[in-house]
Amino acid sequence: MEITLSQIRELMRRSLGPDSFTAGFVSQVIRDPSIPTACITESGELRFNPSFVVEHVRTDVDLFCIVFHELLHPAFGHFIHPDDDVANIACDAIINAVITNLFPEQSGRGSLFLRFYPERGLEAILRPGSHLRNSRYQSLYDHLYHTSTKHSRLSAGEMIQALRVLCPKPPNSVCLLGSHGRSATTGANIPWPSDTTAKLAGDLLAALAATGQGAGHCQHLQQLLVEVLKTKKTLRQCLLEQYATRRKLDSFFGEARHTRRVTSPFPLNPSRRDLLLLGAGIWPGLFRNHQPDVKREQKGVAIFLDVSGSVNEHLPRIIGLLSHYRDRIRSVYLFSNVVREVPFKMLCAGRLSTTYGTDFNCIARTVINKEFDRAVILTDGYASLDDEHTHALTEAHPHILTILFAGKTSCPDLLPFGEVVQLADVIG
Repeated sequence: MEITLSQIRELMRRSLGPDSFTAGFVSQVIRDPSIPTACITESGELRFNPSFVVEHVRTDVDLFCIVFHELLHPAFGHFIHPDDDVANIACDAIINAVITNLFPEQSGRGSLFLRFYPERGLEAILRPGSHLRNSRYQSLYDHLYHTSTKHSRLSAGEMIQALRVLCPKPPNSVCLLGSHGRSATTGANIPWPSDTTAKLAGDLLAALAATGQGAGHCQHLQQLLVEVLKTKKTLRQCLLEQYATRRKLDSFFGEARHTRRVTSPFPLNPSRRDLLLLGAGIWPGLFRNHQPDVKREQKGVAIFLDVSGSVNEHLPRIIGLLSHYRDRIRSVYLFSNVVREVPFKMLCAGRLSTTYGTDFNCIARTVINKEFDRAVILTDGYASLDDEHTHALTEAHPHILTILFAGKTSCPDLLPFGEVVQLADVIG
């Protein structure tokens, strides 16, 4: 099949939504016989080897496989090191399994990977439907394609470490899709801009939520992908989440990590005894490893929006800031000299009402009465907090992030309770 720019963009619109950043990210489609397969550069160029496309890319599901494979590479890039073939193979195996299991309809259940790689040997971990019974790669492969939710979860880094033990020096004949972070023209490693990867990650997370996949044997892959994509959040997203309250307002989740001991067929942290057995050519069977575990607790962001003055002028930028959480923010508190809770959808529609006066006292009462330990206030800064409410907030000691719009550069009344930043600084 012939690959065109309009074809790529239509595929991305169908997969990620018509308004997604990714749908317009690919800016050029270039035939390039110098690269083995295909790649997407940090500037949005899709380069492909015509011979590879003629032989392997037959339908839209094959095209989905190659494009999504390349879009996921920046997400897993922090695990890949220059000229590290083991890490590249492990990350490709994870990415291919994620695409096959979490996007089965769009990818034809990994149709491209199924035809491109053999069903036995090391390359077999890069595709579904392989025959690896009694192979040294069986346990690793089962974790990618057959593991139930009762089995232990492994991070991408742990899977790389496991493959290092199983196959320290992979054969040179393994052909991998994409450029693995290297420039298509110079071969040098070029990291993608953080804002680009953050926007791509947001689109992929939204697409993952829309698929409804994740139940059963591929749930651990969904959790792994979500955790990896979350590392690509922009500073503005991280800043908001630092002010998540423990009160259940919406569906943000905070994470607490600790270590637990698990028995695993993978030698992630092998003991001296295990290393001696491996050195003697004896496979110990099960290893006792220390594995990081994540516990999640529900949190929310209490957002107070000043609607007393010039908010309408700045509303598009404010909604743009909050839109990263549009699927998780249920409501926003509007305030002038009273506080009113409204659905987030009403804010997006621009239906706002005000009593025209402004003070921060009404926020202080709401924060204290609802026992918020953290809050975010978007305001033009032209308001005050009286001594009584200042003392009450000091006693309650909440952490408050104040985001100023409309030009004012300071807010001394709220400064004692947390950071004061400019709207332009957290959306730019």
